[in-house]
Amino acid sequence: MKKRILIVDDSLAILHLLTSFLQKQDYEVTTAEDGLMALDVMERFKPDIMFIDLIMPIIKGDKLCRIIRKMPEFNNTSLVIISATAAEEEIDFLSLGADACIAKGPIKSMLANFSEVLGHLE
Repeated sequence: MKKRILIVDDSLAILHLLTSFLQKQDYEVTTAEDGLMALDVMERFKPDIMFIDLIMPIIKGDKLCRIIRKMPEFNNTSLVIISATAAEEEIDFLSLGADACIAKGPIKSMLANFSEVLGHLE
């Protein structure tokens, strides 16, 4: 059975890039443009892995991680923070309930980081 991934990011370019990349890796992918939309999607789509942007409107990524970690039905869902600021500053992703953090940046290195994290989560 295909692993299910939910990507939560307010950048349509990132959503399209990651959806295409992950579908080629044979994942079932759904997207949400903010944290509130992600919670709505999660009512009908139970992801195995979530990639969550840190800086978003409505519900920010750190708050979304904390909300999800209080939901027992998602105890086995891996949470990965994706952030443009991760390259410049140390993000304590573990305190947010996340399993990993990926810095946004040049596409080639960012996708390599996604592959590496997915390998660890499998």
